[in-house]
Amino acid sequence: MKKIHIVITGKVQGVGFRYWLYQKSNERNIYGWVKNKISGEVEAVLIGDCKNVDEILELCKQSPLSSKVTNIKIQNYKKEQFKKYFYIFRENRNL
Repeated sequence: MKKIHIVITGKVQGVGFRYWLYQKSNERNIYGWVKNKISGEVEAVLIGDCKNVDEILELCKQSPLSSKVTNIKIQNYKKEQFKKYFYIFRENRNL
């Protein structure tokens, strides 16, 4: 099991990036969350099989056609995640 917290920089807001990440994560049985940050970045937590989480990271680096990822900051995620699904925050929240 791999648990990471990522912050994605680039053209990632207003282009469907959160929904794209939601879809790709669900396809790979990854759970966690994704949200827009006030700074214009996208923040997410990915929890799942190591291979699947690494695959999502590679997909994020390539980014969907509508977006342009320029950087991904990756940290281990230490908080407990009890919800076993992936969800999109519609508003800014501190987690």
